[in-house]
Amino acid sequence: MKPPVPQPGRGKNVTLVGAPGDLTVNIWAPEDAFSDNEKRPVMVWLPGGAYIRADAGESVYDGSHFAQKGVVIVTVNYRVGVDGFMNIDGAPDNRGTLDQILALKWVKNNIEDYGGDPSNITLFGQSAGAGSVAILLGSRRANTLFHKAIMQSPPMQAISKAEAAEVTRAFAKKLNIEPTLTALSNVAFDALVKGVVDIGNAVNNRREWGMLSWGGTAFLPVVDGELIINSPILSLKNGANPSIPTIVGSTDQESRLYLVPGNEIETIDERKVSLFLHDLNLGENAPKVYKKNRHDSYGDIYADIQSDYTFRMPAIHIAELLTEKGNTVWKYNFGWKSDAYGGELGAAHFVDVPYTFDTIDTKEASNFVGNNPSEELSQAMQNYWVRFAKQGAPGWSEYTKESRKTMRFDNQSVEEEDPNSQKRALWEAFEF
Repeated sequence: MKPPVPQPGRGKNVTLVGAPGDLTVNIWAPEDAFSDNEKRPVMVWLPGGAYIRADAGESVYDGSHFAQKGVVIVTVNYRVGVDGFMNIDGAPDNRGTLDQILALKWVKNNIEDYGGDPSNITLFGQSAGAGSVAILLGSRRANTLFHKAIMQSPPMQAISKAEAAEVTRAFAKKLNIEPTLTALSNVAFDALVKGVVDIGNAVNNRREWGMLSWGGTAFLPVVDGELIINSPILSLKNGANPSIPTIVGSTDQESRLYLVPGNEIETIDERKVSLFLHDLNLGENAPKVYKKNRHDSYGDIYADIQSDYTFRMPAIHIAELLTEKGNTVWKYNFGWKSDAYGGELGAAHFVDVPYTFDTIDTKEASNFVGNNPSEELSQAMQNYWVRFAKQGAPGWSEYTKESRKTMRFDNQSVEEEDPNSQKRALWEAFEF
């Protein structure tokens, strides 16, 4: 696998992984791709990582099983953190997103050499990768470079140029340098990477950073008025190409990934839940909707609200607005519960990704899918994605405002009415 760009590793101790150099992609093609003239559907994957990590070569993103099913798959490395998303005078904003556009142009111009069809490209991603898909789908600079889109747990948060500049100043202050391109370029990569993690921890201060403190990362796409106009969700609403069919969805318990492994979920009290609901300003019915039931802790309630704020409601908003624009949309919920961390992880963020790639048997995946992953679900979910790439429809009912049909991926995968109607009403007027 090609090495990623410099970024913090995933361990408890902050270490530098990756290396500076050319941006790279990884490609898997069917074995017979070079022995015939057939053009195969192409799927381009944008990995997530809160805009501070993006390692397209991780074992969980192995595209071998897609290739065995007749798809050419490309996984993309793009700049993250300081290099990719820090606002720096003299440099364009959203450089990581510009990298993604460059990769799509390269794929379109070169994928025939690997047996791929440049007129049938599906762009897909998860988490920050899915948010990136949404941004590219809403950009007229990019949405002619692919033909279908899949967004798995898409966050739609962004920051203004003024907020981004404040993050840059705070970052530079911690390093005792000026917030300039020259000063930052003279800092060693390991120090930059440590600074990325440090500033991410610093923005958790609610009094100083306001709503940014609830998001978990200091590095977000910047509303630059060019690539992103007003906000990612408004750019999508105003700029999405209605001819691009789309799959969008989320997991049922997204934020447990961030709260369970370090046991933070056990430390959350009623006050933190109340503060979060206050800042979200969802209305007087919100405490009743997110009420404490007999078996729920306040940590469980907080995880539910955080899941809605960061991933689930953005996915629903995307489905609704694209349907209004005339895009054909399919929606899903991933409900399979992992037994990792004593069964507490559940249907958390990223648990669906090894199922997407059918890499549930890798060591990396075991941290998420636990000891008893479902091979049947893994095959089923990947087959839906492959069918979508090949045929333009995954095989379950389209999402409409009248029916809101949603595929539920679980031990038994079935269509259901969207189960989030009560919560959806709370979030209808929320501005992502």
